[in-house]
Amino acid sequence: NVSCTDSVKSLNKTATMSFSVVCPVNCTQGSVWGTNTYTTDSAICVAAVHAGIVKEQGGMVKVSLASGRPSYKGTFRNGVTTSNWGSYQQSFKVSP
Repeated sequence: NVSCTDSVKSLNKTATMSFSVVCPVNCTQGSVWGTNTYTTDSAICVAAVHAGIVKEQGGMVKVSLASGRPSYKGTFRNGVTTSNWGSYQQSFKVSP
């Protein structure tokens, strides 16, 4: 299991193409950059709440790594605000 603030980078999973985590409850606070596609230093579970994959009660999330993007746009969704960021070397997406 992971904490609300764990990221792909903090979990040392940057070479793993996909993996699953179980998010705890109330993961609405933490640093996240992007919308739908997020930087790998973003909090996985907060991104999952933002994306609508899990609600505040937590749950299982699949993390799929992707190549980096030239920019990331922040938005407000599902009670979570994410931030804009420029170029970053690696990304991830979340799914149920």
